Amino acid sequence: MLKPLALTLTMVAALPAQAAPRALFGTETIADLAEKAAPAVVNIDTVTRQKNPMAEMDPLFHRFFGDNLQQLPRFYEQKGVGSGFVIDPTGLIVTNDHVIRGAQTIQVTLADGRKFDGHVVGHDPGSDLALVQVPAKGLPTLPLADSRKVRVGEWVVAIGSPLGLSTTVTAGIISALNRDVAINERVGFIQTDAAINPGNSGGPLLNLEGQVIGVNTAIAARAHGIGFAIPVDTIRSVTSELRAKGKVERPWLGVVITELAPERAKQMFQKTDPGVLVREVATDGPAAKAGLLEGDVILEVDGKAVSQPGEVIRAIATRHVGDTVHLLVSRDGQHKEIPLVLAPMPENLQTAPEPPPMPADPDGE
Repeated sequence: MLKPLALTLTMVAALPAQAAPRALFGTETIADLAEKAAPAVVNIDTVTRQKNPMAEMDPLFHRFFGDNLQQLPRFYEQKGVGSGFVIDPTGLIVTNDHVIRGAQTIQVTLADGRKFDGHVVGHDPGSDLALVQVPAKGLPTLPLADSRKVRVGEWVVAIGSPLGLSTTVTAGIISALNRDVAINERVGFIQTDAAINPGNSGGPLLNLEGQVIGVNTAIAARAHGIGFAIPVDTIRSVTSELRAKGKVERPWLGVVITELAPERAKQMFQKTDPGVLVREVATDGPAAKAGLLEGDVILEVDGKAVSQPGEVIRAIATRHVGDTVHLLVSRDGQHKEIPLVLAPMPENLQTAPEPPPMPADPDGE
């Protein structure tokens, strides 16, 4: 019987000559990876000040509760825990926005046990990413992977602080890529079966080379072995803007879009999912100025076919304010190409919606 190493080498030798070398998976692979990567993963403890709903009750209820209601504190402190990882040796840390959102204090604990007060360099509710700075130098860092090499079925490792248990290592595979999840249509999530639990939020999802391919963000509420991570392309673009400006200037179409009803799609195109319906057009928004109308059906964005609202949203999210995008739309049975100059999204629209209890919740929230 062949030894595991011999079998691995045989399989590698059979690969085509032009295939790029991949990390070998052996009995010590994950242990070696964890030993190398764990020093760059941090634990994040937060304290958030919350209003006490009992103290806000109508005075009418005082007759039932007496003076006890008046003695209740108006605010209370809520503790939270999450994870993060260092991307710059000067103490710059990536985590989830929902880990640090509204926090009065942020304490970062390094893998070597040192503790620092962290301050937020920038955060982006729209992508659920944030940058935190600690006053430390010469820290170990994790590199970002090449997204073009990320594949379904490859082994991945998650490191973080589930339930506050720092430097916990779990492993699994990538189950799917570009997954639509209700918590955020702007992100095409990586789905993994590597165990992720409350407290893992903000921690890295790593390939076997020890490179970050995602930020662990959410878990399916009523399932086992289904977790979601923000992909590396989003991490790279968002953190670059956060470092430069402290926020993300997000481009905006100025429309409300929805799926095209299958019966209407079949009637119009003899297909069930050929495009995305424009339900509303914002007055004086980019779409209105370009001539897009309510009832138009978006078929393509810059030559790429779309059939789901999330595909349009993510296509625009990769562009910048001032860019021109070309939409192919169907109107009254005729195809029409509409060039559109993207404008900044109004601030009141940038906040990510509150995550529903199903099918996924940001872990730790």
